[in-house]
Amino acid sequence: MIDYYRGTFNINLLLRVHGSSLYKASVLGLVAVAMYLALNARLDIPLFLLMVPDDDLDHPYGVGVLVSSVSFLIVFRANYSYRRYWDGISEAHKMLSKWGDVSMNAAVFAMQNIKWNERKPRSFNDFEDLNGYRLTRERRRHDGREEADEKMLKSVFDCEKPSRYKSAESAVADTSFASTAPSSNDDCSSPTHAERTAQQRGDWELLPEATIGASADIYQRLAYNAHYFPSSLEPNANFAHRPDGRTPPLFLQELSHLSSLLSAVALSTLRNDYEGYESPLDIYHPGSALPEVDPDKVPKENRKGYQSNFLIRQMRYWSGLDRTPVHQTKYNASRPLSVIGGVSDAEIAFLQKARGSHAKTQLAWAWLSEFLVREHLAGTMGEIHPAIMSRLFQNLSDGMLSYNRARQITFVPFPFPHAQLSVFYILLLVPLMPFLMDQFTNVRWVGSFLTYFAVTCLVGLHEVARELENPFRNVPNELPLCTMQARFNEGLVVMFSGYNPDGFWDGEGWISRMMEESHFRNRVSAGDDEPSTNKEVRNFQRSANNTKTVSFAPRFETTSQCAKELQDILSKQAKEIKELVKLVEQCEKAGYSTL
Repeated sequence: MIDYYRGTFNINLLLRVHGSSLYKASVLGLVAVAMYLALNARLDIPLFLLMVPDDDLDHPYGVGVLVSSVSFLIVFRANYSYRRYWDGISEAHKMLSKWGDVSMNAAVFAMQNIKWNERKPRSFNDFEDLNGYRLTRERRRHDGREEADEKMLKSVFDCEKPSRYKSAESAVADTSFASTAPSSNDDCSSPTHAERTAQQRGDWELLPEATIGASADIYQRLAYNAHYFPSSLEPNANFAHRPDGRTPPLFLQELSHLSSLLSAVALSTLRNDYEGYESPLDIYHPGSALPEVDPDKVPKENRKGYQSNFLIRQMRYWSGLDRTPVHQTKYNASRPLSVIGGVSDAEIAFLQKARGSHAKTQLAWAWLSEFLVREHLAGTMGEIHPAIMSRLFQNLSDGMLSYNRARQITFVPFPFPHAQLSVFYILLLVPLMPFLMDQFTNVRWVGSFLTYFAVTCLVGLHEVARELENPFRNVPNELPLCTMQARFNEGLVVMFSGYNPDGFWDGEGWISRMMEESHFRNRVSAGDDEPSTNKEVRNFQRSANNTKTVSFAPRFETTSQCAKELQDILSKQAKEIKELVKLVEQCEKAGYSTL
């Protein structure tokens, strides 16, 4: 596919020669001009010698009927070629979309297996009490541009990213990272300039260090997540990256490989339908650059097998020699389709045994289907209801349906009778147009221009139809199958990322912190003046006034009748306790035993 820049009036498009219908049609346009000049040079020859009366072609109706007939014939073919082209694009993308959905759904189901209960984030259903504190799950970037919500339920990842860049002294002095749960939104949303710069580069560790008092459960889950999804520790690396040789779960590896193999086999059979010729498959390299969409932008060392110098390349394109099976095979060899995990010799041997493009794709489809059935029966994907499981196979079937529709376009050419008729009238138009222009103008340069533009327009439209009628083979105007496969692979390796990093919030820590602050507030409102209590109250007030810590304790508002009644009960109990303490002191002064 030729990817072009949309410049001013698209004038830059005129500079592209390879793959251009304009320059290809100009060849016949120049031939028609030469015939016109040769015909115009014989003005002294009477028309009756050519068996044509002098006034037979004076009226434009004859020209209009011929041009209109040829135009209708060519436009009809171009219209159907456009439909074939867009249908090919739509079915190819629908095929990859359906098979990608199958892979991601299977991966998500497997991550909900009961064996993953200690690895995945906690559910909000486990902490129903948090709903009574009016918390939010809004996200904020660490850029300091706006103040974070004081009741934002942050994840452990989010609150502890900047801690890596704090000095030892500031880390000790800062008590916000030593709390039971993250309580300082200022520390989470207002890092220093150096911290923001480091965060923009992605240089923080995604696995935060354990804080004092944080629940052990959340850090155990973080450790499991980092172990089974090691790419989460490499912020700037591809999800398929394997730091220190650690790998994601084997089920996900096999699932991504079979899905990638299925799409690669399907796309390779769409672009190469020649029996006895190989369409090579290659290994997918994580993080590598995406293949170029335009074949002319492929590195020169990869084009040596099928492209020569500029002139020979254009001659092959204009003559159609670049569409032969041998040349097409060389082109496919220079642009292999990548597969996650590569392709083994055994898989290649089985694919070669399958006869025909449909059989090869059906074999790869059967491998993926069998794998999903086997793992489902073994319990790998958890207790998924059969009705839900059937949707996976429905999507697999829908993807195969789209593949066969695309195969219909590449296997069945444009109908021969119409193609033959179009070629006949295009070739008839080349010598006939100069003769007609010679009857309408006596100015040689005007007749030459009219002949050139008329022939080039109609022939060019015919060439556009020929280029678009098979969107999987006609290089360089074919679909970018290599790029589509690479993007499909990038979508598959996303399953190696694990869970959402913001899902690892410390529910137990948040509840513990809220209960602690609620306890302090109740004691302050009760007016307790005992030394130990006053010390705790002063420490709490100092923490609230001298730091920028935002309290996540519940706000007992007058509009809440339940909260008001609870506050009255606690105040009444505090007064009774004070009266009881005074009574005990009076008894001791009077000499009574307090037992």
